[in-house]
Formats: sequence, structure tokens, C-alpha cells
Amino acid sequence: MASSPTLPASASQSTLSHVGSAPPQRALRRFLGYVKPYAGLIWLATFCGIFKLCVPATMAVAQSYVIDELVTREGSPPRTDASYRWSVAFIDWTTSHLPAAWNAHTPWGQLNVMMVTLTIIYALWGLSQFGRMYLSQLAGHRVILDLRTDLYQHITRMSHSFFQTHQSGGIVSRLMSDIALAQNFVGSAMSTIWMDLSICIFFIALMFSMDTPLTWASLAVFPLYILSMKKYGRAAKQTTKAVQEALEDFSGDIQERVAGINVVKSFAAEGRESRSFFHGARDLYNLTMRAARVTAINSALTQWLTQMATMAILWYGGYRLLTGQTTLGTLISFLILVRELYMPMNRISEMNTVLNNSLAAIDRVFEVFDIAPDVQQKPNAQRLSRIKGRITFEKVTFVYEAERPVLRDINLDIRPGEVVALVGSSGAGKSTLVQMVPRFYDPQNGRVLIDDTDVRDVTLRSLRSQIGVVAQETLLFSGTVRENLLYGKPDASEDEMTNAARAAHAHDFITALPDGYDSLLGERGAKLSGGQKQRIAIARAFLSDPRILILDEATSALDSESEALIQEALAELMKGRTNIVIAHRLSTILGADRIAVMRDGQIVDCAQHEVLLGRCKLYANLYNTQFRVALKSVMVS
Repeated sequence: MASSPTLPASASQSTLSHVGSAPPQRALRRFLGYVKPYAGLIWLATFCGIFKLCVPATMAVAQSYVIDELVTREGSPPRTDASYRWSVAFIDWTTSHLPAAWNAHTPWGQLNVMMVTLTIIYALWGLSQFGRMYLSQLAGHRVILDLRTDLYQHITRMSHSFFQTHQSGGIVSRLMSDIALAQNFVGSAMSTIWMDLSICIFFIALMFSMDTPLTWASLAVFPLYILSMKKYGRAAKQTTKAVQEALEDFSGDIQERVAGINVVKSFAAEGRESRSFFHGARDLYNLTMRAARVTAINSALTQWLTQMATMAILWYGGYRLLTGQTTLGTLISFLILVRELYMPMNRISEMNTVLNNSLAAIDRVFEVFDIAPDVQQKPNAQRLSRIKGRITFEKVTFVYEAERPVLRDINLDIRPGEVVALVGSSGAGKSTLVQMVPRFYDPQNGRVLIDDTDVRDVTLRSLRSQIGVVAQETLLFSGTVRENLLYGKPDASEDEMTNAARAAHAHDFITALPDGYDSLLGERGAKLSGGQKQRIAIARAFLSDPRILILDEATSALDSESEALIQEALAELMKGRTNIVIAHRLSTILGADRIAVMRDGQIVDCAQHEVLLGRCKLYANLYNTQFRVALKSVMVS
């Protein structure tokens, strides 16, 4: 099954925003699939929020009752609205069940009943406040945990081409920053919007039951709220997506510079990098302030509209009070209720911005999900049993997208236990060829076989667990020596680990470290020398005991003592295994069973050293210009 072509290595980081992009509605539906298991928590948080926001209405109703019933106002029109009748009915029912000694039928007694009731209600209000905040955060963090885990697993399954064409800092930005923004959709937006919509309906219904003309006056500015949310919500989504994309590029650049700080310092480029950082930070600042401006305008407008609604109530309500069309208690209740009504409206307007910010982040997260790995495991792939180690390349052709072929019609059969060295000038295709064996890439045409089995027909785990790679650039993680050694075989015993370290000539320097095998290595093994890192990588390969070994020698920049130890360790590691070696050293060339000479993505000849010298002009030139010079330098030293 041929894989899809990879992206060109020159693709920019922003390419990620345009590859496999899902429609926003589809991305949202997929995100809601992560929300569904926690819908119960969200609804419970919403219920707590509704109760919390309904409580202030009881204060408004109580004030209205106290003013119009307990405080005598001559000339006030009689009240027949539902909230007033409910208050009277509640007080009458409660006082009828209280002892006569409490004097509950007096105005003072009725006031006491009202205040005790409100005290109980506000105690429940405190519990609902906790439930609303905690449950919504719980649901949000659970959703994000699931989403972030799935995204990380998806990223780790991506092909090598993905990591070659996208900055690691940008990938981390999607994994951390974008998903953190998406959390707002669950933690705040989902429950808050339902809660506030319910509260708005409740308050509007209550206000209509008290005074219909005053209610219409309080809703006069409502259409302007709708227009504001529609206009600035769209702008917020666009600016947020621009900010996140800029942050992704900026994070990628920073991570590259920090990882390559030695290069920066060696070229005395600190000043130039500082200026570059400032320009990138300034561009990000400008975009961030544009997003902040949209949010600030939207917030200021909604707050202003709230004040206008209050003014409309005071103005028109004052007229109705002076003309005897309403009571003082009703007007005061409306002034309280209109503030409570527009509070959730303000939140809906602000949540509109948060919601659109979250939707922009959700789109970006699922853009990554929609990028399919070039190398994929077949659904019916079989487990590859313990192999003998035969490797066969049959007419293998590999092409990067819109570029000339990197490999062209490669045919090569490597017998079990054989050592085959690959030589050729830079860009001949040596590294790409060996990366076909563990399926870091798949050919567009042809096959790669292990023991006569197509590598595309077996599971990736069973294939790669039997292939060891010692790369030219040794990568260690920032944990302990033990964690790095056991990375390929976590269940190895202590004896297996130390024996592997001894075989790689690493045991002595490891035990000399402050904490031995439990010593921290620092990022990328920064606390070790190049030779020490290389020996730990060899020990790691010893421990995994692969049947096939791929070596990209990296000894030319090491001191002679380290180089000798590593060459000895490699010779020991290669015993009894099938070995493909990208040769940089003459000793490797001379020790190989066969040498494959590559040029422009093709194998032009394959034979032993002496045979190639006599019949392959390209090999003779390589030998005379590279390997013989290396031999002379060794003899001189």
C-alpha cells in the first residue's frame, strides 16, 4: 500500500494551518464528542448556576413586599401582580404554622420571617456557587485531558515528514496553548450560555408578571446587544486565530534558538537574535492588542447598554410612579431586576467572544487531527515474529512532493548477519534508503521486505522492536541515565542494563557520575561529552537486542580515546546481526562484507572493497578523495 507523498522540506510552519483543515462545524461536532461523556457534570453545573443567579430575584421581591406591604404608603395603587401575591401567600402560610408567642402576624414578625427565609436561601446560594465553579472546571479539565492525550498520541504516530516540515515549538503550541483555549468552551462557555439564557428568560417572565410596560422599556436596548455579539464575535474569532498562528510560529522559532544556543554564541549572534526576538515579539504584541481591542470595545459597549437600560427604567418608571401607574416597591424591584437581567446578558456577550476564541482554537486542534500519517499500519497487519534479518529492496522508488526522486529503482538484497556499507556523496539518498527499513518512510513504488515479508504487512511495533538505530546525532532525554538506557526495554533487569553498559564501554563513566545510573543528564544529555552520549546510545541498542542494526557513524568529531572505545563497542554490537552502515570511516568500509555505492538516488555498484576499486570509478574517486585521506590522517596521528 503506497503512502501519500510527503510535504516538501521547505514547507513553512504556517502550512499546518492549511493542510487537512476541517470545516468549523465538523470540528465542533468532533469536539462535542469529547464533551458528551461529561454532559452530566455540565448540566449539574448549569443547574447550580441557574439557582445561584435566581436567588437575587428573591431579594428584589422581598424588598418590594417590605416597601409596599409593611411600610404604609398612602395613595399607592393596589398590587395584584403574581410575585406580590406569591409573597403574601408565603408569609401567610409560614406565620400560620409558627407559635403565637413569636408574634409572626405583626409587621416586625413578618419582616423576621422574610429575613430568615432569605438567610436560608443565601446559604444554599453559597453551595450552588461552589458547585457551579467546581463542576464546570472538573468537566472542562476532564475533556481537555482526553483531547490532549489523543492529540499527543496522534502526533507521535505522525510520519517523519511531518516533523521535518513543522517546528517542534509550533506542534507544542497546538498541544498546549490551543487546547487550553478550547477548555474555555467547556469550563465556561457551554454551561454559562445555557445558564444565562435560562436566567434571562426567568427574569423577563418575572418582570412581565410585575409590570408589562416597564419590562418593554427595560428590553429597549436588547436588539443592540444582538448586533454587538454578531459583529464582534466574528472579529474575535478571526483575531484569536491570527494570534494563535503567530504564537505557534514564534514558539517554534524560540525553541529552535534555545536548542541551538551554542551555535548562536559561537557566531556571537546574541545581538542579532535579540533583535529578531524583539521583532517577533512586537508582531505578536500587535496582534494580541488587536484582539484585546475587539474584546474591550465589545465589553465597553455592553456595559454602556446596561447603563442605558437602567436609565430607561428610572426615567420611564419615575414617570409611571408620579402618575400613579406603579408603586415605589415595584420601581425599586425593577431597578434591581434590570441589573440582574443585564448581568447574564453581559456575560453572554463576553462569552460570545470567549466562545469564538475557543472555536478558533478547536479548529486549529482538529487541523492536526486531520493530517493523516504518511506511514500507516494496515487494519489487518500481522505481528512479525522473531526475524533472521534478511533485508530486500525491490525496485524501490521514493519521491518527495513536487521534487525529483530521492531513490530510483533500488534493488538490494542483504543476507542475515551481513554487513553492508552505503557510501556516496551528500544527497545520494543513503539516509532515506535505510529509513525505509523501520518504515519511517514508505516507497511510492517497489517493496521493502524483511525475511521475504513486506514491511507494510506487519505491525509497526513488531517491526521496529527488532531494528536498532544508532544515529549520527545522539538524542538523549533529560531524565536519568537509567531512564535513557531502559527506554527501549523498560522491563530489563538491573543485570541486563549493567551488562549492556559494560558492552558499550559506558559502565565505568556512569558509575563515576554523582548518582551513578540515577544521575540526571540535563536536556539532550547536556551534562555528558559527545563520546559518552554515543556510548549510552550504543548501550541502549545492546539492551534492546535488535536483529537488524542501522548505523550512521558519528566518530569523526570525537577525541581518539572516545573514538577507539566507540569503534570497539560498535564492533561488538554488530556481531550476529544484520547491519546497514552509512559509512564515514575507512575502517567501516574495509570491515564491510559488501559496499553499496550510491549516486543520485541509485545504487551504481555493490561489491567488496577490492572489487570496487578495480571496476567502479565513482568508488575509486570517493576512496581517493575521502577515505584515503582519512587513512593518512590516522597513520600520521
